Amino acid sequence: MSMLVIGECMMELRNQSSTSLVKSFAGDTYNTAVYAKRLAPTTKVSYLSAVGQDTFSDEMIAAWESEGLSAEFVAKSPDSPLGIYAINTDEHGERSFTYWRKTSAASQMMSLIDTDNIIANAADIDIVYFSGISLAILSDADKQALIDFVQTLKDKGARVAFDPNYRPKMWSSLEHAVEWTNKAYSISDIVFPGLEDHQDMYNQQSKEEIIAYFEQFSATEIIVKCGADGVYGFDNGVESHLPFTPAAKQVDSTAAGDSFAGTYMGARSIGKSVADSVIDAARVARLVVQHPGAIIAKDVYATA
Repeated sequence: MSMLVIGECMMELRNQSSTSLVKSFAGDTYNTAVYAKRLAPTTKVSYLSAVGQDTFSDEMIAAWESEGLSAEFVAKSPDSPLGIYAINTDEHGERSFTYWRKTSAASQMMSLIDTDNIIANAADIDIVYFSGISLAILSDADKQALIDFVQTLKDKGARVAFDPNYRPKMWSSLEHAVEWTNKAYSISDIVFPGLEDHQDMYNQQSKEEIIAYFEQFSATEIIVKCGADGVYGFDNGVESHLPFTPAAKQVDSTAAGDSFAGTYMGARSIGKSVADSVIDAARVARLVVQHPGAIIAKDVYATA
């Protein structure tokens, strides 16, 4: 089984003290790729993106490879660096971010990656995963290029998974976000709509409204994340429900959704059912929020 994950990984800066920062690497789809690989180590997980030709970019690729991810499809920009963000977390585990990513190499990846080479090897790709953030960082022309590229991989046999991961500040307007989210939904087989995202984007207030909305699309797996009401999985119309179990403590909500999606995709890649994959995903997400940072230590992960 082989999975291709598309998006941007950035250098993460986190306060260690009033005068020092801790450096790591994270980003929504990268986090997803890591947790997919950790759950399913026999699944080949490749990360598609673009980075710079600086020392930090080299360190980032080394970090990917240390997690068992393949960087064979990563392009290097001669002019643009990797993106950077700083994160602050309050006493309730809620986050605030400052970004330096507008001209990052990843935001130009569609003009840098060798899509023809990837398409030529498409028979080896079983699952393609991307997110609303993967689209939001791109120009509209490159958004369409990404949609067309993913559609080509789907035409060659890959299943497509998409998480809207709506971030209002990354879009020029609500209508802009809805337009491109719908384009992504239209080519997806597996989707991860969150109730909060759909409330904000579509004014949908229940899982029933979300499921009804997807009748216009062809997704066969719909994983509806409903916060305190738990997670509903729909597999070709067959519903399962996992009630919400709160974490023992919430230190940092960073990557809660990313770890959920990644674990789910990893579980599905090794043949687990939709219902069992949701259980695995919720268990890992519940552990992740109890620790700082997007990627928890491997020894901590082993306790999930």
